[in-house]
Amino acid sequence: MNIAFYSVTRQVSRFVKKLNLSENRVNLISDTLTLSEPFILIIPTYEKDVLQEVWDFMSDNASFCQGIIASGNRNFAEFYIYSAKDMSAAFHVPILYDFEFNGTTEDVAAVNAILESY
Repeated sequence: MNIAFYSVTRQVSRFVKKLNLSENRVNLISDTLTLSEPFILIIPTYEKDVLQEVWDFMSDNASFCQGIIASGNRNFAEFYIYSAKDMSAAFHVPILYDFEFNGTTEDVAAVNAILESY
């Protein structure tokens, strides 16, 4: 399964590297990225304006998105992974998994299993 990801503080980047995916399956979201194959989105939690590039990307590519994997901080209580929740509702895409910071070994194993199931 292809992934598209966005990272602000490099926490998500560090998590994606732990997945040991081939480079041709990993796509860093940019203003020029367009995907024409199914993918899973991996994003951090930030205000919408910080993630505007992701919102723009999803506006053009959501039809190929199979689900969202979210990074966050549980210390933020009800605001934990709120960006993924907003995006999930806006684009009708399920949240498949969530993890804190750059993830644990267990998180990596769980996400690898999700990726293999698609």
